[in-house]
Amino acid sequence: MQLVHGDFRSANILYAGAEVAAILDFEEAGFDHGVVELARSAVMLGTRFRNCGPVSGEVRAEFLSGYQCARQLTPVEAGWWDALVLWHALALVPPGGDPTGWGPSALSHLAGLTNR
Repeated sequence: MQLVHGDFRSANILYAGAEVAAILDFEEAGFDHGVVELARSAVMLGTRFRNCGPVSGEVRAEFLSGYQCARQLTPVEAGWWDALVLWHALALVPPGGDPTGWGPSALSHLAGLTNR
C-alpha cells in the first residue's frame, strides 16, 4: 500500500513545454496498491473533463511500457494488470447510452485477454 493520487489523468496534469510542471486535484488521494493507481491512470489517461472517451489499448500499453522504464511491475502486480484495467474500464461504462465508447473499449480489452 502507498499514497496514491486517485485521479491521475490529463485534466489534472499541467505542462511547461514537454515537462510536467504540476499535478492538480488531490481530493481523491488515499492509500492503495500502486498497480491499482497505475491501471486506473492508464484507463483514464486521455480524459479531460466531461464526455471524454477511452484511450486505445495501444496507448495503455505504451503508458505501461513507459512506466516500466522507471520501475518494473512485480510478477504479482503484472498478474493483476489486465484484471484491473478491465475493472476500471467497466466502471466507466455509463448507464443507458454510451456515446463515447467506454463499453466497446472494455469489451475490446476483454477480447484481447480471451484471444491470448
